[in-house]
This record gives sequence, structure tokens and C-alpha cells, in this order.
Amino acid sequence: MLDRTWIGHETAEMTVGAAAAANVEGADAAMRIMEAGGNAIDAAIAAAHVMGVVEPLDCGIGAGGFMIIHDAANGRFDSVDFLGTAPARARYELFASNSPRGEYLIRVKGGHNQVGHRSVATPGTLAGFAEMHARFGRMPMAELFAPAITLAENGFAVSYKGALRMSRTVGMLNHTAACRALYLKSETEAPAEGDWLTNKDYAETLRRVADEGARAFYEGDIAEAILAEMRTHDGFLSREDLRNYKALWREPARGRFKGLDVATMAAPSSGGLVFAGLDALSRLSPSGDAETHEALAGAMLHMFETRRVGFGDPAFVPIASGESSETTSLCTLDAAGNAACITYSNNNHSGVVVPGTGILLNNQMALFSPWPDNPNQVIGGKRPVSSMMPTLLSRDGKIEMAIGASGSTRIPTSLMQMLHRVRVQGMSIIEAINAPKLHAEVESLMADEDLEPIARPIAETLGLDYRSVPGRDTTMGVVQAIHVGDDGSVTAVGDPRAKAQGRVR
Repeated sequence: MLDRTWIGHETAEMTVGAAAAANVEGADAAMRIMEAGGNAIDAAIAAAHVMGVVEPLDCGIGAGGFMIIHDAANGRFDSVDFLGTAPARARYELFASNSPRGEYLIRVKGGHNQVGHRSVATPGTLAGFAEMHARFGRMPMAELFAPAITLAENGFAVSYKGALRMSRTVGMLNHTAACRALYLKSETEAPAEGDWLTNKDYAETLRRVADEGARAFYEGDIAEAILAEMRTHDGFLSREDLRNYKALWREPARGRFKGLDVATMAAPSSGGLVFAGLDALSRLSPSGDAETHEALAGAMLHMFETRRVGFGDPAFVPIASGESSETTSLCTLDAAGNAACITYSNNNHSGVVVPGTGILLNNQMALFSPWPDNPNQVIGGKRPVSSMMPTLLSRDGKIEMAIGASGSTRIPTSLMQMLHRVRVQGMSIIEAINAPKLHAEVESLMADEDLEPIARPIAETLGLDYRSVPGRDTTMGVVQAIHVGDDGSVTAVGDPRAKAQGRVR
């Protein structure tokens, strides 16, 4: 439920930098790094490691994702794809069944693509962060690990969003004894907001990586611990999968939107489709709020259909440009004009904590379609289609907005609504993030409960099933953003749905 007293945004004349993250600890860590002389890329990496400690179900070194970067010195935009890849041995047995409502379904035997050791894709986080740091970082990598190591070692108060996530995945957190011991009070009780958690094994793992580099995870003792766990429980992930993993530099998807240059993630992200939809929307002239939301819903449906029939990993799908239940997104901007936006994810997490390491592994294999002969089918070494789309918008080479979101397929629809509100409807970034949202996909439309008088008739008009979401739930998407105003002032906003935080100094 939305805490309407939460103030998660700051506006100021920026002299050091700005940061926005889904947890106060992440935003504060980013600011400390920039105050110590680090740039926006350093700050983003440090904040991302902190988020892996304080929101461990969502992200961490067992996860994967994307980062987009602006280097002010040369004016370039670059992006790194460190999404998880399918293990070479990954194969799922399909079977037919009927749901309680009599629907004919095709399922994966044992739900192995959703939970447990066979749901784990090769993690990309550390390889991705190492690539970014080698090209753009200013501070030693060991210093960027330090805030996360301190929190894991000494402990932290469970956040509102963290407690919500643990309460909603109690069954998955019970999947392995190591996971249960780390994240549950008992088999049925998750920690509450404000409870104190530590992860000393994870602190030691981060120290090892800080000292030895990312290859310690992919080839060293940490890799051996992961592989031993996989062998014991018949997981797909192998030594070759870890050793061969590579983060990929990709040319960002580029475009224009309402006078701004756009740089977002290319395929296998669907970021480019969002801006194609926004461009079409901006040429319409809706006569009121209801028509605006109906046009947004139509654009969402078209985007998802386009993605379904033609999107996949560009290394496997000639025409390319399941989904993460929770993610983390953060963005940073420094006084020199460098910017970074990271969105990365454990998907919904696998329920597998590697004993002795504190690492909670992803279940990004759920992002693939288990059906054969489709653009997003499971093939060893392949990356799945993703909704994650960290985005930078600029004017005349200077950043005007950095924005990203978490929340599964609600990521692109959340950002579509935010950008339409700011650039077309003229809302402030704070107003845009605080406003209610809807989400239309395939045969359904869901909306915040205070939007129901508008959203329910739209669902009826479009022939969609309707679901009202109580309060302002995090499942509707959690947005973090930094916005530079016409007067040069900077606003950093953390979504109040998650009690997130923006900082400006």
C-alpha cells in the first residue's frame, strides 16, 4: 500500500551528482561515491552492489541485466548487455494438462523453468560491471564493493519493498535449506519491514571478487561452489557455461521523442518498441483523460504483439529489435554530465542460495518460451527477450532525463506512461511517477484502483479481462528517474510505491 507521507524525491542545483534507486541505501551509496570523486558509472556500480544486499530477491551477483551509459567527454552513448544466458544443457519436458477452469495448457514438467536449480541462467552481473568499469570507471573497483560489503557484514533494516517481496515468495524461499535459513524466520514467516538481516557469507564472497576480480566468480572457488550445488541437484549450469559467459557491448536503440534524443536498450530488450509506440501516440490528439488512457492501452497491446511474433536474441533471431516479476533499476548523473542507468534482475529468484557464498541465484530461464520453434525458444548460450529498458534522453548532447523501472512486463508500460505524461501532457516528473497507472497485455487490462472509473470501461471497449490492483502496489511497476529542468535544477525521484529514494547534491 502506498505510503502517501513518503518523500522520495529531491530537487536542487546539482554540484556533485544525483541518484535514484529503489532503496535509500542504494541512493545514498551512489552519492557517497560521487562525493569521494567517483563518476556516475562508479556510483551506479556501487549502488547496484548495495541493492544486491538490501533487495537480494530482486538482484545481486547471481543476476543479469542491462546498463546504458553517457560519456560526457566524447558525447557517446553505450550499452552493456549482461543478461543471463541459457546453459548449453537446458532442456525442458513439456506436458499437456487442464486448469481448474478447464483450460487446455502446456506446462513444463516440475516447473523446472520457474524454480530450483534448472531455472538458473548463467549470471551476467559481474562480467557486465567489469566491462563498464574497465572502460568508464574512475575509482578502484574494490572501493565500489565497500558499501555493499559493509551492509552485508553488519546488517541492514529490511525495506518495505524487500519485506513485501519476501512475504510474496515464501514458498520459493523454502526451496533450499540455505535459502530458508537466510531469508525466513520460519517455514511460513518472512521478515517484516524494519527487521534486521545480515549476510556474512555474501560479504565474504564480495570481498573475494573485489580482491580477485570477476573471474573469481566464473572460474575460481566461487564457481566451484556454484557447480557443486548444480551437480548435487541436477542443475543445467556447467563449468563451460560460466567460463564462456561474455557481457556484450551493444549499440543503443536510438530515436527522437518530442524534441529529445533517445538512447535505450536494443534487442533482446524491447525498449525500441516503447518509443515507436510513444511516437505514434504523440501524433494523436485525445480529447480527454479517458481517450488518452485508451490510446495508451492500445499502444501497449500493439507493442506486446509485435514483440511476441518477432523479438529474440539478435544472435539467434534474424528479425529482432515470460518475464521478470521483480527487478531493480537505478540511475545516476554527475556534475560533469556523465550518466548511467542500470536495470538488472534475479527474475523472481530461483530459491537457490549457494551454500557458503550467500548468493541467491536467478531464475531467468523463466524468461524463455519453453515451446520450440519460436523467436524466444531455449537454446544454449542464448539471451531471453526482456522488458528491462534503462533509458537516457538528451538534448544537444546533454542529459535531460535518466529513467528506468522494475516490475516485469509493467516496465515498458510504466515508462511509456511516464514519458507521455512528462513530454506530451506537461506533468512534472514527480507528478508523473505519483499518478495512477494501467497495463494492457494480450487479453487483460489491470489498473490502480483509483483509475478504475476510467480503466474498466476501456477494458470493456477493447474486450479485455479487467483487474483492479488495490492501493499503489509495486507489481504495477516501480520507476526511478532523474530529470534536469529548463532552469538547470535537477530532480531525482524514487517511486513512492517502493519507498524508493532520489538524492541530489
